Amino acid sequence: MGGPARGSSTEGVTPGRGAPGSTAPYEGLGTWIDIYDTEVWERPVHAVQSMAAHGIRTIYLQTSNFNRNGPFVHPDGVESIVDAAHRRGLEVVAWYLPGFRDAPTDLRRAIRSIRFRTDRGNGFDSFALDIESSEVRRPVLRTTRLLRMSAAIRRTAGAEYPLGAIVASPHRMVRTDPRFWPGFPWRRLAETYDVFLPMTYYTYRVKGPRAAASYTAQNVRILRQETVGLNVPIHVVGGISFDATGAETQGFVHTVLERDVIGASYYTFPGITLDQWKALSALR
Repeated sequence: MGGPARGSSTEGVTPGRGAPGSTAPYEGLGTWIDIYDTEVWERPVHAVQSMAAHGIRTIYLQTSNFNRNGPFVHPDGVESIVDAAHRRGLEVVAWYLPGFRDAPTDLRRAIRSIRFRTDRGNGFDSFALDIESSEVRRPVLRTTRLLRMSAAIRRTAGAEYPLGAIVASPHRMVRTDPRFWPGFPWRRLAETYDVFLPMTYYTYRVKGPRAAASYTAQNVRILRQETVGLNVPIHVVGGISFDATGAETQGFVHTVLERDVIGASYYTFPGITLDQWKALSALR
């Protein structure tokens, strides 16, 4: 993968919006935490220690989703993870899943993540919007609300703050299930977000290392085609860790290393096995 040092934008890669936002939080090896990872939330500092020991550079931490009552499902755990991660030199990216039905609430929760600070003064190093909900059944309306929310998030965050767009599998959206989100605004999102994070999740579609490598490669290729000419930075999300084998992880890593991407990760942390860690270590 060979990304540059932290704190710098990727050399030779210009974010689609042409702004100076850093891609550093998305470079190299990452791991994911969602609100259902009880094992992590019960022992957050221990989890961060384990992540650091495995060479993780960035933790992708879910704050909440549109079905929950507040902006942080595990507020104490969030504070503990952010503080522990920064003590060890790890980056933390907050991510939130909007439903787009109650757009003002979704926006407020995104902004709360961007403005979040622990008692020690630590905040998230970036924010990423999880763009996959079909709660709003009409794709045109869904797209309109997504773009309005994204523009408002960028205005709040400012030009220098890095933002990520977590998107469903490009292979699904373009080839296998184009009715899921017809007219998905790939290029418009590139005007706002610094990095795309496609949820490739080969374990939903294929089995075996060759198939895992091929499916991952197809997703990157399709995303490049949908954003042709923009050379958008890409961080590939693989897994699901609970369903992947060590050999399949090697196939995933092989594709990541030979493609023009800035980083990769597995979803989620508690499911990553020793065999998977061994393969993922090549992405450090």
